[in-house]
Amino acid sequence: MKLLAAGALLLATLAACGSDGNGSPAASNGPSGAAGGGGPEPYGTIGFYSFRDGNQEIYSMDVDGGNQKNLTNNPAQDFEPDWSADGEQIVFASDREVDVHLFVMNKDGSDVRKLTKGSGGYLSPRWSPDGKRIALSRSGTIMVMDADGSNLKTVFEPELEEKAALCKAPGFVGGWSPDSTHITYYSASVTRQLAQVCTIAADGSDLKVVVSEPAGLHAEPVWSNDGRFLAYRSIRNDNHDIHVIDLESGEDRRLTDVPEVDAEPEWSPDDQWIAFVSYRDYPNSDIYIMRKDGSDVRRLTTDPAKDTYPIWTP
Repeated sequence: MKLLAAGALLLATLAACGSDGNGSPAASNGPSGAAGGGGPEPYGTIGFYSFRDGNQEIYSMDVDGGNQKNLTNNPAQDFEPDWSADGEQIVFASDREVDVHLFVMNKDGSDVRKLTKGSGGYLSPRWSPDGKRIALSRSGTIMVMDADGSNLKTVFEPELEEKAALCKAPGFVGGWSPDSTHITYYSASVTRQLAQVCTIAADGSDLKVVVSEPAGLHAEPVWSNDGRFLAYRSIRNDNHDIHVIDLESGEDRRLTDVPEVDAEPEWSPDDQWIAFVSYRDYPNSDIYIMRKDGSDVRRLTTDPAKDTYPIWTP
């Protein structure tokens, strides 16, 4: 599988941090679940990709972790899924044609169709809430295409990462604003170990730096469905934690606080829950959910292989 160099290096860097001196995450003193206040229970379906079959396959499951299904069942590497706005289709990246391209399939894994053309290298597909477009990354360039793969356009062309200004280094898509006009992404300078959370209009205008301080790695942003918040992963004091920033007030809150890596947040349809990946039951990398205030943490997957990249049906 030919992953883009910048993205692969950054992900390796993110995964390597937050460990003890022997390269393993430090042991947690707390339980894998934390009790919290009441509120609505989660609903919908969660997708993710897993290494449990000896390769990367896309799965779906109920919000309690039950009914886990392999949707792709292909010897290739299938990864980075995202639901369509109506929850009926899934776009994903795959190297099933050697180079990495984007494909779409029905929610049950049927009717797989290739969307992208050319030499490949397409990553981070994210479907717009209006269902009309898909944002993606290619060599750090952010692009948008129609949902059928046509009309591919460049939104953001990165500067040389060693010298790039804030939010101008190679970009990797996080998601869309609820009105389908803006894209959130993280901009990463691997050589300087810096990444910022950013937003930009889908036509390439209105670029904004959302999170750049403290200087370090801030990545994997995703917009809440009401448009007010961005959840993201932040590395501060060697800890990988889930944060939420209020786009109106600028208030930034840390939701997780364990020595192990917490990453890849994803909002529930009603914004009351956040799915995420965690190593808190090391050596497992599993899918968890928590309430929007960080309470009531629930572990959904327990397979010894790596489970990652949760997506929640709209």
